[in-house]
Amino acid sequence: MARRRDGSRGRRSSWLPLIFALAAVAAVIASRVALHRPAEVEVFFVRVDTAHHKGSLEAVRRPAPRGPVDARLDAALRGLLAGPGRRDLFTEIPPGTTLLGVRVEGGTATVNFSKNYASGGGSSSMLGRVWQVVYTATQFPAAPAVQILIEGRRVESLGGEGLLLGAPLRRPASPPSF
Repeated sequence: MARRRDGSRGRRSSWLPLIFALAAVAAVIASRVALHRPAEVEVFFVRVDTAHHKGSLEAVRRPAPRGPVDARLDAALRGLLAGPGRRDLFTEIPPGTTLLGVRVEGGTATVNFSKNYASGGGSSSMLGRVWQVVYTATQFPAAPAVQILIEGRRVESLGGEGLLLGAPLRRPASPPSF
């Protein structure tokens, strides 16, 4: 900035400290607002295209606690078991299914369901319920894979068609339809 004939700088330099101070105050306010804003997770439910008789997944946002990934994953899965709360979506997870435990370790979310999870339904229902859990559980960068347990045990397959669950599952490159 050019100096005036009297050796002082123009008015702009006197505003600079005020501008920096206001920017700092705005940053503090924005960070506090972000801390009080509720966290959200995505919970995946089934939408059926009746014309083509195919199901697909749709995310619904639900509130979740801030903090460790295990707590957010637990909230997401409990939201999944609670159901979509919308008429245009439904769940393939059987009624009475309970979440017995969840943990994230080594890039894998381990999800333990009651035996009801494995009961009833045909191949489309089994695919839908597995993809609902896979997509809900793998939304966290710390858990790109999920291992589904039934009553604390790793089961090799689910349902009469033998949907394989023995190894951790990951999201496919493109969303599944079933």
